[in-house]
Amino acid sequence: MAYNVPTYDTTRFSFGPGVLYMGAPGTTPLIEVGAVKGNPEFSIERTLLEVFQGSPKSKVAQYATKEVAILKVSGIEWNFDNLAYALGAGVTGINGTVETFEFGGDMSVTNRALRFVHRTPDGSTIDLHLFKAEGSGKIAVAFNEEDTHEFPFEFHTLEGTTDFAGSALAANKKHFKIIRTKA
Repeated sequence: MAYNVPTYDTTRFSFGPGVLYMGAPGTTPLIEVGAVKGNPEFSIERTLLEVFQGSPKSKVAQYATKEVAILKVSGIEWNFDNLAYALGAGVTGINGTVETFEFGGDMSVTNRALRFVHRTPDGSTIDLHLFKAEGSGKIAVAFNEEDTHEFPFEFHTLEGTTDFAGSALAANKKHFKIIRTKA
């Protein structure tokens, strides 16, 4: 007999990668970022203001003063458009067989809508919608000797105004949405 085993539902277990799509804010992202490696990561952090009263002081309330959501993915394809999106700037071009990425001197930062889709072992999907996000503005390309070259993309959410269908976002739903669809 096994001890200390909690009640669980194996259809909610999940592991493995997913597919990242990009697009214009207010639309469903359809442009695939391409091959990725490793462990994509989605993190959410709320900075809380704690209010104390009394002697000795006791916490009586907390208020969120900052919310940050970040999606990190390591690409493994030389895709200059993706580099420009991750930096939030840059100019890409194609002339026959020559592709170029030029960068430097642009003060503005572009943003994208992002969609990360992961299929679970039971065939369900986890569908992460970031309504409006900007690249972190930094990329460190690992020119690995015995492995694929890696392009770490990091995107930070901004406050969105519309979802992927163009519908207005409610005041407490402006950064992201996660949808789990059972198989």
